[in-house]
Amino acid sequence: MSGSQMSKAALHKRLSTTASAELIEIVLDVLAAAPASLRDLSKGLPDEELTRPLGQGERSFKRDLTHLIYCAERGTIPIYYALTAREPLMARIHAERQWGKLLRYEAFDLPDLIAYFTFNRRALLNVLRGLRPQQWERAVQPEGKQRKESVYYAARGLCVHEYGHLEDLAGKLEKLRAGLFA
Repeated sequence: MSGSQMSKAALHKRLSTTASAELIEIVLDVLAAAPASLRDLSKGLPDEELTRPLGQGERSFKRDLTHLIYCAERGTIPIYYALTAREPLMARIHAERQWGKLLRYEAFDLPDLIAYFTFNRRALLNVLRGLRPQQWERAVQPEGKQRKESVYYAARGLCVHEYGHLEDLAGKLEKLRAGLFA
């Protein structure tokens, strides 16, 4: 995440909730860049720094990564349901309180987590890049909500969420590096 990139707020504002070819391309670009951004952010830091909280009351890099994985998994399932089932209903399952509690990815080594995130992202992009424009409008009905959410809307939400975390991590790790290598 370099200073020349837009902020999460600017990205969120730019990405309308209505799909267009231009906006889909932005979403795909941001989603595609996330694995490399995570690898770049972790480069050069010892494992103990990557597993230590990045500030008082903050998560560690590893904990943020597991959060991103849980959210990415929960965020892609509605996309896959919308593309494979007729009138799909998506159960309300919290990414961390329920999904994360079950899967406990924090127990895995950081390189494995980055590889897992990268593989899952490649799989998602393989699906998304092959969609026809009307497939981006396919939708899933989230449990407890009145409106359906399209494939584009779900991918957009995942994009904005991850971008914000990567922006935040970049700032925290920049401060950490400044303190470590000063």
